[in-house]
Amino acid sequence: MLLRHRNEAVLLAVAAAVALFLWLRTPDWLTAASKESPEILNSTLGFQHIFAINLPSRTDRRDAMTLAAALTELGITWVDGVAGKDVLDKVLPGGSSSRHGGFTAGNKGSWRAHMDVLQRIIHENVTSALILEDDADWDVRLKTQMQVFAQAARAFTQPLNGQPLAEQYRKHPHPEFAVHKLPQRIMLHPHLTPYGDDWDVLWLGHCGTEFPTTPAPNKPPPLRVTIPNDMTVPSPKHLKPHPFALQDAFAEQYPPHTRVVHASSGTTCTQAYAVSQQGARKLLWRFGLQTLTTGWDLMLRDWCDGLFTGAADPDTAAAADAGVDSGQSRGPPVCVTVQPPLFSHHYGKGAASDIMAPGGGFVNSKKEMTPYVRVSVRLNMERLLEGQGGQEQWEEEEPM
Repeated sequence: MLLRHRNEAVLLAVAAAVALFLWLRTPDWLTAASKESPEILNSTLGFQHIFAINLPSRTDRRDAMTLAAALTELGITWVDGVAGKDVLDKVLPGGSSSRHGGFTAGNKGSWRAHMDVLQRIIHENVTSALILEDDADWDVRLKTQMQVFAQAARAFTQPLNGQPLAEQYRKHPHPEFAVHKLPQRIMLHPHLTPYGDDWDVLWLGHCGTEFPTTPAPNKPPPLRVTIPNDMTVPSPKHLKPHPFALQDAFAEQYPPHTRVVHASSGTTCTQAYAVSQQGARKLLWRFGLQTLTTGWDLMLRDWCDGLFTGAADPDTAAAADAGVDSGQSRGPPVCVTVQPPLFSHHYGKGAASDIMAPGGGFVNSKKEMTPYVRVSVRLNMERLLEGQGGQEQWEEEEPM
């Protein structure tokens, strides 16, 4: 018994030493950035609400996310999912191709559930909200991650001299800043949300994304903001490429433990995304009243990519020509994403997927796991309940 306690004490001492070493090698700028925007440390990550969509029949998922949220001091408001069979064709947007087949019951249910959340955000005049799907997972250090993300996001969401930094660098070839080298004036504290004052969507959990490359008026700006030496990012061998997003070469382009914030482009899966009040209004008008063609995440992808703005959106263009306010911005939406993502799907043993990326994961695992999350809340529930720290899910990684 004495030997066992002595071994445990040695292991704890080693763990403490490793943790201290990792803390001491964390760059000063990253430590400082993680202390910005203290309101992000609240129970809703600096948003007004966190909504989670869940079919009432999936009590297992609600149990798991309720516990994960409690263990990381997050406050979740549940929104009931919608079964596709309960969505009548007559409520679908007029002229929708979904009325003519090719649109599954699952597509209908998912679409309606997300429209219900947007409707609630508008009705309650919520300034900003994070929307989660019920199999989401995140790192135990999520709040600190979100503080650093907020600083990077402001390059896209915080107007400077009339427009965000990303717009000012739209015509520059391959513009890029490290987050700690952004102009100091961009760090001015926003008024509406800690993530900036002018944005529509923050796409924080997804299955894959690409870097914007074309500096065109109706396309996302190509600026990239890097977060180097972020030890919450897995090693490159755990950042596998998206089999469908051929431009997604994140793991090969950047040094290990780098996270990149950029405008959303080709992003898929709505594992976790935040909307502002202005974004919710635009999205409900477009996809609740006007257009319904495919799965919700694919429509959101196209919207963020600018396919429904300016000349690419005949309905909006015609309304503008007629002097009618369509409720839709003439410029491209402000959608910001991050890779690797800050939220990811949690997979049970034997789960498989072929639609993942350095923005979201590629899984064919014999064990329970969460792609791209080094210290997963769901994988550490028992340890956290017992008052122990989180444990790295990949043994070959540096201990955290």
